Amino acid sequence: MTDVSDNLPIELPLLILRGMVIFPPSVVPVAVSRPAAIRLVDDAVTAGGVIAVSAQRDDNPEQCYAIGASARVHRLVRLHDGTLRIALQALERIAIEQVTQRDPYLRALVRSLPDRTDDPDIAARAEEARERARELLDALPPNEELRTQLDSADDPRHLAALLASMCLVRANLAERQTLLEIADVGERLTRISALLTQELAILRGHLRM
Repeated sequence: MTDVSDNLPIELPLLILRGMVIFPPSVVPVAVSRPAAIRLVDDAVTAGGVIAVSAQRDDNPEQCYAIGASARVHRLVRLHDGTLRIALQALERIAIEQVTQRDPYLRALVRSLPDRTDDPDIAARAEEARERARELLDALPPNEELRTQLDSADDPRHLAALLASMCLVRANLAERQTLLEIADVGERLTRISALLTQELAILRGHLRM
């Protein structure tokens, strides 16, 4: 079974995602339509292994950010037009060091980038971020499923991934990528809190108009 947790460079298939940043350890739905990407997913499902994923840079489908995530492919559904609907289970952050293959799809050497969770204030930072998210949800139409997930996320990494993926509605791709690149989870949560505060201020401003 492929593993990147030993921090040694290994080669993985590389799936570049347009307009999306995936945060370990979340599970997210993804649509796959490019022929090379479909073949990559088909091969990964057959092999039962891990792939690398990263957000696309600019408009080039073969250029991506140097920091991404390792992931497993789940729940593959093939639609009548040949496109795929999959769920990606993000495992951990990785550095994409070198593209080693371009045909029939991308492969790259990657290295594990473990999150740091040794911040003594991480619990307080997590609760601060959770409270900002609750305030934002209070100002939006009811979403009980998201609120339940928010209340039950007791691990700082899971909470950070949930908030970055589901609550930062206005954050752009560059802002999300910046969050992924922060190794210290406590620092990531503090940055998420600031972004949530900005979103709430904007929302309240619109409501007063």
